[in-house]
Amino acid sequence: MATVVRACMPLPTRPAAAVASSSAAPSTDAQRRSRSSSSSARVLVLGGTGRVGGSTATALSNLRPDLNILIAGRNREKGESLASKLGEQSEFLQIDIRDGNMLEEALQDVDLVVHAAGPFQRENECIVLQAAIATKTAYIDVCDDMDYSWRAKGFHEQAKASGIPAITTAGIYPGVSNVMAAELVHAARSENAGTGGAGPTILTTSFLLLAEDVIAYNKGEEIKLKPYSGALSIDFGKGVRKKDVYLLSVGYATAAFVLAVLEGSTQPGVWFPEEPEGVAIESRKVLLERASQGTTIFVMNKPSWMIETDPKEVGLGIYV
Repeated sequence: MATVVRACMPLPTRPAAAVASSSAAPSTDAQRRSRSSSSSARVLVLGGTGRVGGSTATALSNLRPDLNILIAGRNREKGESLASKLGEQSEFLQIDIRDGNMLEEALQDVDLVVHAAGPFQRENECIVLQAAIATKTAYIDVCDDMDYSWRAKGFHEQAKASGIPAITTAGIYPGVSNVMAAELVHAARSENAGTGGAGPTILTTSFLLLAEDVIAYNKGEEIKLKPYSGALSIDFGKGVRKKDVYLLSVGYATAAFVLAVLEGSTQPGVWFPEEPEGVAIESRKVLLERASQGTTIFVMNKPSWMIETDPKEVGLGIYV
């Protein structure tokens, strides 16, 4: 999932580079560590003359007046005007992000780069992120494109090897909006009041099913239908009576039973699934694992406090 960095957080200390330097000329990384420890970090905002980049630079200046903010863009007049408004801690740099050498040179003396030079749609390369990794510079972008964000995620191991933090899609959406959703999920996992006794697993599965197409068959031909479509009113008889039913994709559960039968778990005859002759007791675990594919949480016979971790019993019913 996408995350967001608050501008008021301390900027990371740069990892030491394997570059020799004289005592008279301290290394770039040493200078960066010194700046970070003295709260005078340098932040480069690419696309700083645009609406998003300019707003980012202004917000950073308001939240952390001690930051040295470098506003980078193609429009010198707008960039210098904004730098003037932000004060002596800011300056303008004219940078072409398509020029890898120019970009890496600009990143040599900064602690963090904010990539706000969109649009990100149909961009086939993560030029800025690659330059950030090459120069060991912390990285944030405001990408709002799925393809680009997954392409950026592909550099995860390289960023780890360089020792730099990098966050993609850190804008208002999907950045902040995703963090809000993640926080809601985190906070709500322990709450199941008002579910009608269904519990979190059934609700989670239901929401997931509502988000995927239904695989159906028409005269032997596979077709896809919208979830929660094809409404029918079915009379289930005494005690239940008429209920509306809708189409949902439950392929994994059905496939689990198919495999159980093919693997010889089912005895000859007609059985309900819960009967041991229908699905052998020793085969139930495998069936449940298969049937739970596609769900976020699958919980059985566990209290809510055991869901997040795997507690160990130390004795007398005491868990740690």
